[in-house]
Amino acid sequence: MSLPAHRRISLWALGFQGILAITAAGASGCAGADTGEPQSARSLGLPNWAGQDKELFDDQIDPAALGMVASSNSTRRDEALWARAQSAEIVGRVRVQTVTVDTKAGEQKYHLGLQFANELLGPTKLEERVFEVTIEPRDPAYGIAKALDTGLHGRTFVGFLKRFAGADDQVEVHFFLAPDSAEVGKAVQEAVAIKEVRRR
Repeated sequence: MSLPAHRRISLWALGFQGILAITAAGASGCAGADTGEPQSARSLGLPNWAGQDKELFDDQIDPAALGMVASSNSTRRDEALWARAQSAEIVGRVRVQTVTVDTKAGEQKYHLGLQFANELLGPTKLEERVFEVTIEPRDPAYGIAKALDTGLHGRTFVGFLKRFAGADDQVEVHFFLAPDSAEVGKAVQEAVAIKEVRRR
């Protein structure tokens, strides 16, 4: 069974070590808590990747996070960052643990193993803390991945992830990686706090 075509990322949690395993046989969804079988997007009630969600979680790495452009001085007024923080299923400091590259039909794909810090910037219902994301040539982050290659290993970001319903009822995860800075962290915490207050 082949891996799903575009940005389909399987989430598996293995014990307390937080090691993610993605296999060809089980790459179709999120691991079930009891059976170990992949869960379907429908059973999880996941939304489609469309509209504002597609803009907020566009599989991008902010160039400012890598010093490629100057950082904005108006982080706390960044409406996209606030919306992303309030919409993400998991948000927090994340480290690139692994970078692997494979080539198929002349095209390179980059696989980043991302590990979230135990202390997140907002509440989450997900138990997973380690994820693998695939960056393909058509993804916004591809230029950065190609330029830095394995140089992304060890880099830290503030990561925003959210799951969506993909083709064939499979789970897709889309992401955004922002600068790992005190300003971004504070803005995220403020956005999450306001969301929690509105829920009460």
